[in-house]
Amino acid sequence: MSLAYDILPLTLVTGFLGSGKSTLLADVLRGDAARDTAVLVNEFGDVGLDHLLIGEVDARTVLLDNGCVCCSIRGELKDALATLFSQRARGEVPPFTRVVLETTGLATPAPIIATLLADPLIRSHYALNATITVVDAVNAAAQQARHPEWLAQVTAADRLLISKPDLVDDIHITELAASLAALNPAAEILIRRDVSSAKGINKHTGRALLDMLFASASSIDLIGRLGRALRLANQENEANQENEDPTTNGPLAHRGERYSTSAASIQSFCMQIDAPIDWQVFTLWFTMLLNRHGDKILRVKGLLSIAGSDQPAVLHAVQHLVHPVLHLDAWPSASSDPGRRSQLVFITEGLSRDAIETSYARFQHHLEEAVH
Repeated sequence: MSLAYDILPLTLVTGFLGSGKSTLLADVLRGDAARDTAVLVNEFGDVGLDHLLIGEVDARTVLLDNGCVCCSIRGELKDALATLFSQRARGEVPPFTRVVLETTGLATPAPIIATLLADPLIRSHYALNATITVVDAVNAAAQQARHPEWLAQVTAADRLLISKPDLVDDIHITELAASLAALNPAAEILIRRDVSSAKGINKHTGRALLDMLFASASSIDLIGRLGRALRLANQENEANQENEDPTTNGPLAHRGERYSTSAASIQSFCMQIDAPIDWQVFTLWFTMLLNRHGDKILRVKGLLSIAGSDQPAVLHAVQHLVHPVLHLDAWPSASSDPGRRSQLVFITEGLSRDAIETSYARFQHHLEEAVH
């Protein structure tokens, strides 16, 4: 395939001011592992790469000594991505095969994701692989309390990387990880020291960090996280009999209570649909749901059991934006799978689980009545 028509995986790295995004990128770029990687950053000075630079392609593009391409974004994201791809196609920069995009600390991911998913030019050259949010272990609580951008970054993540774990004790890390899991049950949570070498940064660290950045967001371990979320909800329901719902035997099983969060209006819950879904019916309902309540739906991620198919479909949406639907090759083994049921994690603001589940049940009911 010609370089001009390649579609390159792009990983979005976000996180609040001072969380450690720049340190992460600098560590990723050490050694030869990242030689075929392009990194887009906001300003070179923020990343501390001056000692690595060997040449300048133009006013905002430099080549690092290991062959990486590093660009600063001083205008529109669309223009920066298009320019970078054109330079690659013309042979003006090395033929990189993947891209890391770092956001500013105060950026909310949704507009950036919208550009990557909705713009025809960008979509023809880049595919959003995953969103990684770096979370500052020291300042996370204060940032969550004061800055709505922090919550937007956390809820949009496919992977949450806790930075600065050496500055707090293990109990603090455990509590922070539990809080993040409550806010975003569909995200994988990693601790920086577990990815990095305890003996310092080296070429093996760069390889491990790069692998972490570009692990697929549709990895099958999502089922395991959904299963754990459902089991936790079931345990809570058994301990709190007053919360049981008499309609759990219906086609839409109410098997998940609200996860506790410190933001009163934020809810995270797992919606489970036992019967295989009609794809057209579900798509129509979900489109209408996002059209009406997209501003209140921070994140949706999960797996769908489609009628007539043995392959689970991965659904991923951020507010009004829906990623291209992917199909996994197969369901996992029974040991990690609570059943071949549709399981969707919703993160909402001011929109209850009951409202969403009731909407789906009524939509199905009305369509059945219309058919008969």
